[in-house]
Amino acid sequence: MHLRSVSVVAVAAMAVAGPVLVACSGAPAPAAATASAGHDHQHPAGGPAGTGAPGGTLVVHAADELRATLTVLVPKFEEAFPDVRVAVEYGPAAEHAGHILAGAPVDVFVTGDSVAVAQVAAGHARGAPAVVARNPIVIAVPPGTGIAGVADLRGTRVALCAESIPCGRVGRAALTAAAVDVRPSAVEPDPAAALAQVRAGAADAALVYRTDVVASGADLRALDFAQALLIADQYTAIKVSSGRNPVGADALVAFLGSALARHVFADAGLSPT
Repeated sequence: MHLRSVSVVAVAAMAVAGPVLVACSGAPAPAAATASAGHDHQHPAGGPAGTGAPGGTLVVHAADELRATLTVLVPKFEEAFPDVRVAVEYGPAAEHAGHILAGAPVDVFVTGDSVAVAQVAAGHARGAPAVVARNPIVIAVPPGTGIAGVADLRGTRVALCAESIPCGRVGRAALTAAAVDVRPSAVEPDPAAALAQVRAGAADAALVYRTDVVASGADLRALDFAQALLIADQYTAIKVSSGRNPVGADALVAFLGSALARHVFADAGLSPT
């Protein structure tokens, strides 16, 4: 990922100075941070619980789709705070939420699942949940297309995701909000298959998440439209009340709201808050 030249020292100072309403979950650094291969929820002891500079182990539960982004961000956070070791576990939001509700010592929970956010925020959070990034539905098109916006989809061949997955549900909701009626040329089980229809010339465009277009390579363009931006999926960070390292949790959530984090999120296709 392309990283702009942002001072880690400045980011560290900002993170200690005060919370910023932004954060995401992600992957650990190869040597310093640890990701659980399974979901045994045997957490290392967290700490410290007092005030001052962050230190000790910070337990984070995060969405699988943020793994690549946090693989970049977690080592930067540990560079800013050398006394902290971040232990990240990735997995389904419902499973993470269930363990948190049962009292698991998790310091920070980052997810795009609104149901899980509501469950954990209701009595298991310190402070308000922090939206850190958004992932909108976009129109994926090939180079040289005549499609410039959502209104141009009328009468064209559009590949959609199945309604059984978020890409399909949110994509259709965005079209409804834009008052654009589309008769899909293909309904696919996942975003990759919808994008394959465009690459093969079987569809003129596909409605998928922006992160799907960015991850798929540079041969397709992503066109934003206002109605999709308004209902974009959002990733939320929660400082969990059962966590043992509140100082570290405060610092991480603030760090994920920094300029450096916003650049990394943008490189992955996520919109800033």
